[in-house]
Amino acid sequence: MHITPLAGALGAQVNGVSLSALDDAGWRTLHRAFLDYQVLAIRGQQLEPADLMQVGGRFGEPCPYPFVTGIKGFPHIFEVVKEESETTNFGGSWHSDTTYLAKPPTATLLYALETPAYGGDTLFANMYAAYEALSEGMRAMLAGLVGVNSAALKYGGGRATMHSQIAGMKVHDTEQAEAYEAEHPIVRTHPDTGRKALYLSRSHTVRFRGMTEAESRPLVEFLQAHQTKPEFTCRVRWEPGTLTVWDNRCTQHSAVNDYHGQRRRMRRLTVGPQVPR
Repeated sequence: MHITPLAGALGAQVNGVSLSALDDAGWRTLHRAFLDYQVLAIRGQQLEPADLMQVGGRFGEPCPYPFVTGIKGFPHIFEVVKEESETTNFGGSWHSDTTYLAKPPTATLLYALETPAYGGDTLFANMYAAYEALSEGMRAMLAGLVGVNSAALKYGGGRATMHSQIAGMKVHDTEQAEAYEAEHPIVRTHPDTGRKALYLSRSHTVRFRGMTEAESRPLVEFLQAHQTKPEFTCRVRWEPGTLTVWDNRCTQHSAVNDYHGQRRRMRRLTVGPQVPR
């Protein structure tokens, strides 16, 4: 197994390993790298849906996703598809996955089936580094704040509108998005590393508990701009057979929408439901 950093802030590329044949010692090495690097791009895999479920099980139990139908026989895996004719992509804004659930996932697994000849990368940001770069006064203020997170995508035009532009995916129940709301601390402590990380996004955090949206918005906007500065990020370039696994407890990600006219098809699984603390 060869583990090579992708950037100074976070992320590593993994080569020379077959996940379907990895022994327990290998999994311990991989999990240590997952905690150290937060994002792992594991190259050269051949994974059927059952294999993806098995790999995901190493990181936790599967999590539901409310708005897209899973593939046949595997309800927790769904395909992320952008067709050649489409101009809107899925996941094209900075966020941590499903923070509007009471128990968001520990990890997301995204497996590449078809990738464009160029473009279609995914950006990741280190929420530990973003938190640690804040002033002492800002960290003290954030310590008591709780974010109200919604699935409605209010500041992106609304989930129903966004998903209606993604014809290649089996979306459903988007009109129920406002029913999905959860409160989580703005600063969460990682249960495995003990480090503190920012845990909010412009996509999902609509306000702070006890404050109005108008009062909350300037601070949400400031923190979103801060936590995705280039020095906190890495970039994953996709090719068929790449499985990327990332830690939602201490990262954000954004799918770059720069490949109009080309098809991109992935399989996605989230695992490890966990209450943020």
